[in-house]
Amino acid sequence: MLRPQLDRWLALADSSRPAGLRGRLLRCALRLCPAPWSADEAAVLARHAEVVTGAFEEAVNGGGPHEFAVELLDVLDVVVPALSAVQRFTVVARLRALRQVPSAPAALTLSLLRRCGAVLVRTDVDRALAAAHLGPDPWETAPGVLREAFGVPERTPGVPADDGSGAPREARHSRRALREALRTPGSLAEFRRNGVDSTFEAASGTPRSRQLLHALIDAYPAAGPGVRGPLLDWMTGLQPLGAPPWTLAETRAASTPPVPHAVRTDGPDQPRSAARQARLLAMLEADDPDRRNSAALALADGPEPEVALALVRGYLRGRVDLVPDAGIGRLARTPTGLGAAELSAEGVLPERALVCAGLLGPWDLPPLVPMLLDRWQHGPPAVHEAARTVLGRVPADVLAQLLGPRVEAGEHGLLDLLAGRPLLRTPELDRVRGRLRAEGRDALADRLVLVAGPLRGPGAEAEDAAALDALRSPAPSTPAARAHRPALPELLDLARRGTPEQTRRALGRLVEEYPPMPGREPDPALHAVIEELLRHPRAEVRLHAHRASRALFDRATHARSTAVLLSDPLPDVVRMAARTLGRASWEPALPELIRLLGHPKPVVRSAAREAVTGFGTAAVPALRRAAAHARPDRRALYADLLARLTDSDADTGPWTADTGP
Repeated sequence: MLRPQLDRWLALADSSRPAGLRGRLLRCALRLCPAPWSADEAAVLARHAEVVTGAFEEAVNGGGPHEFAVELLDVLDVVVPALSAVQRFTVVARLRALRQVPSAPAALTLSLLRRCGAVLVRTDVDRALAAAHLGPDPWETAPGVLREAFGVPERTPGVPADDGSGAPREARHSRRALREALRTPGSLAEFRRNGVDSTFEAASGTPRSRQLLHALIDAYPAAGPGVRGPLLDWMTGLQPLGAPPWTLAETRAASTPPVPHAVRTDGPDQPRSAARQARLLAMLEADDPDRRNSAALALADGPEPEVALALVRGYLRGRVDLVPDAGIGRLARTPTGLGAAELSAEGVLPERALVCAGLLGPWDLPPLVPMLLDRWQHGPPAVHEAARTVLGRVPADVLAQLLGPRVEAGEHGLLDLLAGRPLLRTPELDRVRGRLRAEGRDALADRLVLVAGPLRGPGAEAEDAAALDALRSPAPSTPAARAHRPALPELLDLARRGTPEQTRRALGRLVEEYPPMPGREPDPALHAVIEELLRHPRAEVRLHAHRASRALFDRATHARSTAVLLSDPLPDVVRMAARTLGRASWEPALPELIRLLGHPKPVVRSAAREAVTGFGTAAVPALRRAAAHARPDRRALYADLLARLTDSDADTGPWTADTGP
């Protein structure tokens, strides 16, 4: 009769604001409706997934019994498909922060991590194995954890019976030998060096690595404490965590018939490796042209810049015939590129240098213009035409600018390279064309095609500045946007009653649309909402509310909001609040900061010492009162601070906070 009321109990827990009450109501609901759950009950739990994740986060953070967090693992296993991406991320973080207890199902923890989208790492497996060893029957739970981690089924199919051939009998012998080898790390290393694991190939239809991995998992309970780490390393080598079954090479080799192939250690058709690359680079200097060309063909697809440079140099000097077009493209993308020094080096054939230059992009050619001009002016007819073709790919305006000083000096023959190409009109080109007409060379002057460019007037600089100012200034809000501006009570209600994500968005809208006005006090309702959110069960909401108070309130009000976080359950939040109040030197927070000197966490004690020291002599009266009311075994803590603060010698050096008692 009580199980049909599960939906009402969960709705009541969802409507409860205090986190502790919500957790107790959820625990009561799970007592009334324990596992296993029907499909309808699982749908009800999924509908209230946020209540489950919130209670789990609160229990892991210390807001409830830790055993309750373990009980919620089964519920999370049901509601995982209904969780959002943000909720799954939160569940993953809390699962990895879950304290190890004997009752925690270790294999279920790994399953939840994988179903929430997390990639299993070695730390997750180590924690799960440690939890398995704390619980009952570790010789059964630990292999279950490893099967879940590596994706190995309970029984590996394909193990044949003993047919008298001796192969299965040998495999069983190897399993016994494996268990014997797991006593010490040295015996395990000796077992692997002897290659005894090769006998696990006896099971037809199943890759050897699967058989070996299954045998290692079965033998894990017999491993000594010092052998478990190397044994887990061995398993990870056979099947990396988070990867699909690592058997592609074995299954492909089993399904592909062997092809006879004569292997030559010095041939170019070997698998890609550093040794193969070194051999091929050495073959580029061989005396046999066929071997050089074979090496160049094998290296053509190599991505390394040094390989591309070696191919280009071999082609430039005529040692290989393959045009290294891909290598030139890769060199062009390097910082040094393919420069004129490389194309003009000793032994380079001019025709091949121009072929390489022609493979570059138009904007990679300007640095090569001096070399190309030299080839065009002094080379034989074939080189002359090839250089002219490459110079024709240089952007016309860039080429005109590079040739300008020589044309101004009277080398009008260079104008043949610019004739017929549209050029941006400049004063220099106007003068050159006028001089040509004065010399009676109208035909050449008419071949210079000058086009009017976007000439700018004297006020162009002011126009540019105005345009930049317009781009930097924010766009004015439109009347339509102002019409949809939510009212302050609406935003406050959404911040108070919404989900964590809605609350954070509402706080952002409050900061953007209701900034503090000079001479006006903020709405008291806004103060109340921020004060309430500073005690929200979700840490990200508390921190967002603290940042909003800095933007919405004055300095004193923000300091009071910060003082609320001195009682936060998270040590990192308390440390942040203590440092903020210490930098602000807000004296009303001194008693609370002095109380934190006895905090159980060293990071909080250190932050409190730094903050109290920052107040200087203003902290002395409060410290004396605390020392007068402290236990005798705690007075030394306050006496040390009092001595440091009252010391008038400025040369004693800066004070450094220690880690506390």
